[in-house]
Amino acid sequence: MLICKCQQKLKGVGTIKKIMYITDLDKLKALSDPLRVGIITSLGTTKKNSQQLAKLLKINRTRIHYHLNILEEMGFVRVVDTDLVNGIVQKYYLPTAHAFVPSPDIFSEIFNEKADSYLIDKAKEQQFLEEFRMLTKKYTTNQNEDCTKYTLLKL
Repeated sequence: MLICKCQQKLKGVGTIKKIMYITDLDKLKALSDPLRVGIITSLGTTKKNSQQLAKLLKINRTRIHYHLNILEEMGFVRVVDTDLVNGIVQKYYLPTAHAFVPSPDIFSEIFNEKADSYLIDKAKEQQFLEEFRMLTKKYTTNQNEDCTKYTLLKL
């Protein structure tokens, strides 16, 4: 899990999600690069351009541009501001979420297991959770042999 300490809402930027669930392997692969992780964590709470990031990470700006483009394409960062400096457009970036977490079912196709997922009407969500808790009480066991573990995660 990658966690970034960002402001919840910045003027003119919109809301930054608390958690972005990574739902496909290409996005997970894109985020597995240490330099990209460094870029996201370096952005933190302050918008930065490629020149500022290059100086902070001690890497040339061309490499920063390359990785920023991938991060933007995958939805991990976004342009929140621009400036015109000497006829060149400077883009300022921020992460799109506080934390980036692989979805629990991301590996299901690799391991040939189907992940169960459901869309629950918000109006019926509390009723669903109460009934789910009752079912888990009925079927939960303390035994470790011949058991299957299930986890319910709200996405």
